Amino acid sequence: MREHLSHNVVLNLIIAACCGLADSIWTGTIGVAFISDVWHTNKRVGIATALTGLAALASALPAGWAADRYGRAKVCRVGSLAILVAAPAYAYATLRATEGKDKELSYILICVASAFFGLSSGIINGPAQALLADSASTGARSKVYTWLFACYIVPSVLGPAISVGYFEAHGDEWRLPLLRDLTLLGMALEVPVAVLCCCFRDDKALGESSDAVQDQERAAADACADAEAGSDGDADVTDPRVKMIPYVVFCTDLVVALGSGCTIKFFPLWFKNDLSMSPAAVQGIYCGVPLSMALASGFCTALSRRIGRVEAVLGVRTAALICFAGMLAVFYRVHGAWRLRGVVALYILRTALMNCTYPVEESILMDYVPKNTRARWKSLESVSQFGWCGSALAGGLLADKYGYARTFAITICLQASGVLCYSRLLGVVAREKSETAPDEAPEPLREPLLPEEEKVDDDAAAAPGP
Repeated sequence: MREHLSHNVVLNLIIAACCGLADSIWTGTIGVAFISDVWHTNKRVGIATALTGLAALASALPAGWAADRYGRAKVCRVGSLAILVAAPAYAYATLRATEGKDKELSYILICVASAFFGLSSGIINGPAQALLADSASTGARSKVYTWLFACYIVPSVLGPAISVGYFEAHGDEWRLPLLRDLTLLGMALEVPVAVLCCCFRDDKALGESSDAVQDQERAAADACADAEAGSDGDADVTDPRVKMIPYVVFCTDLVVALGSGCTIKFFPLWFKNDLSMSPAAVQGIYCGVPLSMALASGFCTALSRRIGRVEAVLGVRTAALICFAGMLAVFYRVHGAWRLRGVVALYILRTALMNCTYPVEESILMDYVPKNTRARWKSLESVSQFGWCGSALAGGLLADKYGYARTFAITICLQASGVLCYSRLLGVVAREKSETAPDEAPEPLREPLLPEEEKVDDDAAAAPGP
């Protein structure tokens, strides 16, 4: 375990935990409920979310290029400045909107602050994730990404738990002063994230052990060719289909993000408006979601070692889509207390299964992307994020016109298309290396090509004399 805990890996884990706590307090239920209650429309929720994605899109690709060229740590420090601008601006706008002063100006400030949060995400995400990949050995990244996922998800329980306690202590009602206080707490917790992002170090990354799979195979083949033929020819043993892996992963992420954006921001409002749930009840759901995601992540990683990484992702995500469809069926067909229970149970299960594949998917991407382009590929996630945020605007408009449940049906169709796209990786991605104890040498592969009698004779003939 210790060999995986290098400086940049540990720092990524700590930052993930801090982000998980801060984001869970204000970016989900609290943030969207505040905007919805002040301005009474889903459209404005979608606009602020879309600006976050647009800013991330504008900044991420240049940041990824700069990180690959000039160093990842320097770019992360620049991104931390955007957080230090966004958090105070968002806090000030929240205070002004709660007091009822300059509501339009307050909304503009919220949009500007949301854009700066998008800038910080676009600038930091690619370089930080590239440093994480550079600091973990190829073929053993699922474990590191599972830790990263858990470090973000487990603290995410605390935000809703704090909100539940706060709402229960103040009458369990959707009131602006309560939403304001929790938003301000979230802004305060964003500051340590900015400080920690200044601590990455490029010189703490690994060497050849973190190269892409195809680069390691090519280097091994070249070394073998040199040893056998004394030549320095360039042997290429790479399956030509390997080159498509990053593109398939990107296209899948984009399609799934487009579907998710229509719904993610509006689940809390669906619980609040269509299912008439109290603030503490809604936040209680979001206490259970992170824990279920962490458990499902461990299950998915273990499953990937038994049946293969791509097979595990496809199976788990298909199960998630079935749960999503079942949730809508319960909403429309079941009545009474069982309706709410069924919807909540299927929502938690669907969310856990759909999101728990992150560690396995990241390990696939980083195992097959050359080291010198990892920041750029990770920065391409901002395109998916923009698609997610852009579809949130569309989702807000659709929810206002047709209702939340019908909008969710669009998400199911888009995410199913993403699963079909991902199936192109079947038979292309290798399983990860299994870890053996230090004192145990892996048993060599043998195939009984000769009858047992001939093998005995051959072994005897090959045995050295006394």
